[in-house]
Amino acid sequence: MELNRIQCPCYFEKGFNWRGVRGDNANSLRLVMRRFKSPDNKPRVKHASRINFYLLEYWKTWILYLTTPNPSNMIPPPNIEERHVKELLLCGPGPCNLLPSVRQALTGPILSPICDEYFDIMSDIRIGLKYAFQTKTELILAVSGSGHSGMECIITNLLGPKDTLLIAKRGIWDLRAETIAYKHGIPTYKTEVPITATFSFEQIEAELKRLRPTALFITHGDSSTGTVQKLEGLGHICHKYGTLLLVDTVVSLGAEPFFMDEWEIDAVYTSTQKAFSGPAGIAPVAFSELAQQKINNRTHEPPFYFDIKLLARQWNCFEKRKEYHHTLSPPLIWALRCCLIELSKETLQRAWDRHASTTALFHKFLKELGFEFLIPKPEDRLTTVTTVKVPSGCSEQDFLKYIRQKHGIVIFGGLGPTVGKALRVGIMGVNSTPAIADRVAKAMADTARGCTKSKI
Repeated sequence: MELNRIQCPCYFEKGFNWRGVRGDNANSLRLVMRRFKSPDNKPRVKHASRINFYLLEYWKTWILYLTTPNPSNMIPPPNIEERHVKELLLCGPGPCNLLPSVRQALTGPILSPICDEYFDIMSDIRIGLKYAFQTKTELILAVSGSGHSGMECIITNLLGPKDTLLIAKRGIWDLRAETIAYKHGIPTYKTEVPITATFSFEQIEAELKRLRPTALFITHGDSSTGTVQKLEGLGHICHKYGTLLLVDTVVSLGAEPFFMDEWEIDAVYTSTQKAFSGPAGIAPVAFSELAQQKINNRTHEPPFYFDIKLLARQWNCFEKRKEYHHTLSPPLIWALRCCLIELSKETLQRAWDRHASTTALFHKFLKELGFEFLIPKPEDRLTTVTTVKVPSGCSEQDFLKYIRQKHGIVIFGGLGPTVGKALRVGIMGVNSTPAIADRVAKAMADTARGCTKSKI
């Protein structure tokens, strides 16, 4: 075997730089180099031919490693160990466990954001979202990010510093809407109710009449309090005062009845990790024709990432342009498409009925077992997330730890205004079944007993 520059170029370089090699490694390398070079700096072909090819390849790699610059301040490579995580029954306010078909969909092929298949999938998603939201609007798509990205998208596309936003505050998500508006210089007003109640239309209309805001933001299902807000007829009231209606349906869509067009809702967003039983990270949004008029005539500019005019071109909402805005996650697109297929197979009415009947059964179990609901009126209770008061003699953290370790069930404590006041239990999506409702209720009863005994 003859050495040449292609096989081992460093052996033939004149003025070889040893500055990157130190100590024993340098001595070893020099010995190897002498074996391959004669005094006149020519390769010893006779000796080289005795060297096994694989040994030569090893030394080539070793030489390259030793001569690579290694500054003293360079961060060493980390040793990231494998983690084996046991899947638990996720019965908090979200996320919930994945549908088996969605889990499989996440392994779909990675697609280029400008290929035909990519746009075909986005078309499927838009058709499915029209069904889920019950709307005929063309300005409907999904933005990259969690539910908060949907919130920021609808607020910043419709409102600017010269507009005003009225926020119907009863939970943490309304506070988040206020924060987003503040960061974009949008003036806000608030009307509030206790965390255990929902809004009357009389209260909202009085504020609309007094303030005449550009838009009203309200949460349909609030996972921090466990309440569901009546919306039918509210859009008509808003439009009477020239106000757009913006709605959060992250924890309610697919589980609670919702009719965007019939209820005259102007902008709405949701997310996939709740009743859809999908992964978080992609947020569907929809805008009415009235909202589109506002967008087309706006005098402010929203963030580039959430600019619905640009996103509508990428999603081919009005014409087939195949424009590139940003690269959405292909696994999340496959997953959302699968969620919508499963919802269409079951149908909305059956999904609504399943969630209602399962939650009614769950509430019956809890009442028989002695738990006290945070929300006193049954008609105000959300079907996807139930809030119950922490049992006497238990701490919130002890309860959550016990039920997870002994029963393999994850539920959450309070959030925002309900911190320390409630346990939040989610029976939704793929987990909305009588068997799981029974299992979770019995586990909660056992946990209440176990926590009390541990205190004695």
